[in-house]
Amino acid sequence: MPRKSSGVSRRRVLAGGALALALSGMNFVVSKNTSRLLGAPRGRRVVVVGGGYGGVTAAKYVKKENPDAEVILIEKNQLFVSCPLSNLYLVGLINYGQLCFPYNRLHTKYGVKVINDFVTDIDLPKRRVYLSSGYIEYDYLILSPGIEYDFYEYPFYEEASWFYPGAFRPGSEHLYLKRLLEEFEGENVVFTVPKMPYRCPPAPYERAALMLSYIRENGLKAHMYFIDANEYPPVLREGFMKAYNDFYRGMATYITGATIKEIDIASKTIKTDKGDVRFDFGSIIPPMRAPKFLEEIGLIYDDEKWVRVDPMTFETKVRNVFVIGDSCESYLPKSGYAANSQAKVVARIVADRIRGKEPEGELIQHGVCYAMVNLRSAIMVEVEYKYNVKTRKVKKILREDNTWKVSTAKRYHEWARGLWRDMFF
Repeated sequence: MPRKSSGVSRRRVLAGGALALALSGMNFVVSKNTSRLLGAPRGRRVVVVGGGYGGVTAAKYVKKENPDAEVILIEKNQLFVSCPLSNLYLVGLINYGQLCFPYNRLHTKYGVKVINDFVTDIDLPKRRVYLSSGYIEYDYLILSPGIEYDFYEYPFYEEASWFYPGAFRPGSEHLYLKRLLEEFEGENVVFTVPKMPYRCPPAPYERAALMLSYIRENGLKAHMYFIDANEYPPVLREGFMKAYNDFYRGMATYITGATIKEIDIASKTIKTDKGDVRFDFGSIIPPMRAPKFLEEIGLIYDDEKWVRVDPMTFETKVRNVFVIGDSCESYLPKSGYAANSQAKVVARIVADRIRGKEPEGELIQHGVCYAMVNLRSAIMVEVEYKYNVKTRKVKKILREDNTWKVSTAKRYHEWARGLWRDMFF
């Protein structure tokens, strides 16, 4: 049985996909508010925690499938900010406002109740979600809290992230990293990539390519050191390596299979098992894990870093409790589009259970990722898993297009706009 949490620690406050209070570096004590916020559920209350791609999609689609169901989305922020396409914002290809959407669209158009508050605890046996303002009981719980930087096992990344953000969480990290880039006048640039799994596998390689294009376009005298814990890009390897050889050879040093041992911010030096790298500017991407909060409420076991779920239904060992998106282990890579796809699977299962039945036929997970290789051209990868509920057989389909094209870059923008329409409109 999952163990019940016994208290609230510094990093136990979910911020709709991140542990927001912990980011300040200060110690907070959050008391458990025992005021009931809503009446008792009547068999059809669905609580969704986390307002990223997975949470928003789950809330919308559960409500669409069961208009009479009570669907509640808990998210601390009033504005959704997209990580997909955020690399393009960093180099000025789009503006920040294009990445932002208000959560109140879900309420005004679909009737989803949106609560802007912190989750401080979840009691799985009692089926309660505790907020700073009180608690809410649920019949079905969908958790989509995203990723957390793994400062527990790798504490030396924490200070580095304050000064040279990894920008793999939406919002202020991207704003600050863009400012650093605009103020950069030359010398050494560093990028670090953690070992898989991490959020959006092609994103660090896309960001490096865009930064190199930006450096060249702006006539900056700079050299990039790309420190990769992996031996090669985990997806779109052919396209990224060809771009590196064709466009950026001489501008960048690609250090593969490297383990970072220490980051000295005072001397701006990264120490690895393959030598030290001194830098003037960069994006230091820490290793990632599911939020520690999920371990403390009993959904992560044996010092693992991701929630084990049924890989096709996303149900945990606790019935009617689901974890989707970046926090869970699944067939799909961790990405916004994958979370969107997983949310639709769970919405279908929850909708069927509310109607008193289990899903039939096929459950389909679909992932699509695009990546720029310069300021004008892109490559893409698509993967699909089809699961037969009756036979429990899984069929995988994979397609990569590693030939960079301007037309693929245009489809990249269309893909993102279509995804946002699917979530909010």
